[in-house]
Amino acid sequence: IRTSGGIPLFFEDHIRRLQEGIATRYHVPEDLESQIASGINALTRRDPVPQINIRVTVAFTGREHTLHICYVTSTYPSERMYTEGVKVVLYRAERLDPGVKLLNTRMRLAIDAELKKQNAYEAFLVNKEGLITEGSRSSVFFVTSDGCLYTAPDRMVLPGITRKYIISICRNEGISVYFEPVEASMISMFPAVFLTGTSPMVLSVERIDDVRFVTAVSIIKRLKVIYEGLVAESIR
Repeated sequence: IRTSGGIPLFFEDHIRRLQEGIATRYHVPEDLESQIASGINALTRRDPVPQINIRVTVAFTGREHTLHICYVTSTYPSERMYTEGVKVVLYRAERLDPGVKLLNTRMRLAIDAELKKQNAYEAFLVNKEGLITEGSRSSVFFVTSDGCLYTAPDRMVLPGITRKYIISICRNEGISVYFEPVEASMISMFPAVFLTGTSPMVLSVERIDDVRFVTAVSIIKRLKVIYEGLVAESIR
């Protein structure tokens, strides 16, 4: 969860997703939300940080659960990245259960090593059918020349909070969204791409591997501005 001045952004949305994920395997503790809220408040009051991400982990042993809340190393895109876009690489992998946010340390370490090797910001996951599903820590949207968006259906991705709000904004703004995954071999057909996530929010992609894209796209700028307004409202 991204925090600003100690305030967790879109707290209720994150808790709802966490509870839904837990419910696929365990009984959701009735007071879990209040436990997490108290833990975050205790952490941010004891060690205040202007802007940082917090990781909330719930672990189960039978019916008993433990709760771990901590700051995590957080990096946010620079203004230059927002203006010029970022480099992304394709990575052959897929989540076994994409709808639930589970810790997968082995895959995370392997992807981080590849990002460092390629000097890239993010990796887009490609499944065994050659379809781009999502980023390793973000959601992916491809923009057509006539201003429509393509993204994988919810059943193939982790339903990110930022992704949910971007889709809602598109509905309100009359922007067409097609829930179809893009083939990795067909990415050059799209003039622009952007990713969304807790840390980057809305961020243009300058290139995927050796394929370059336009970053100064009005629809991406528009979505970013509207989303930032929702963030401000969440803080209020």
